[in-house]
Amino acid sequence: MPIAPSIFKRVPLALVVSWALLMNQNSVANTPSTEQLVQQHLPQAQVIGQGRMTYWGFQLYDAQLYSNRDQEGGFALSLQYLRKFEAQALAQQTMEELKKLGVSEAKRQEWSLQISKAFKTVKEGDTITAIRKSKEVTRLFHNGQPMSQIQGEELSEAFFGIWLHPKTSAPQLRSSLLGQACPTIHLKAYCHE
Repeated sequence: MPIAPSIFKRVPLALVVSWALLMNQNSVANTPSTEQLVQQHLPQAQVIGQGRMTYWGFQLYDAQLYSNRDQEGGFALSLQYLRKFEAQALAQQTMEELKKLGVSEAKRQEWSLQISKAFKTVKEGDTITAIRKSKEVTRLFHNGQPMSQIQGEELSEAFFGIWLHPKTSAPQLRSSLLGQACPTIHLKAYCHE
């Protein structure tokens, strides 16, 4: 039986606001932290490096790189945004960074649809975590919730190369993430100079 609209007139506003706040707290409580998310997919993974991305004095995001020392493990990169970015801007910047890394026009065209669908708009405080457990698939999470997947070993390697490749446009952040002794178990593609 439908609820009559008149019932809403009798519900105190304070009760409605309290209910909305409670629902918001429950959704936040059900969202895993980045650490929990990474542990779900990569047991025993630890933070091996972290740093802040800035551009012309603007703080863009904080990054953490996780790696698992197990041969069957993988690695993850988590970015906590310090400002809002539209999904289209994230996809466009990703394509620009791939170009700077020397990825061919043909490959960028091949990957453009997958990249354009990979992101959601982020606001200050949001986190995107990319987890690569298998060589073929990188899973992306937005605030701990599944967002999309990047398919294919070559694209996955190039995607992480944006931050980890020696030719990255952010060499200081790369150094902060990989540290002095690059952990070669899962990151050997990025450890050469």
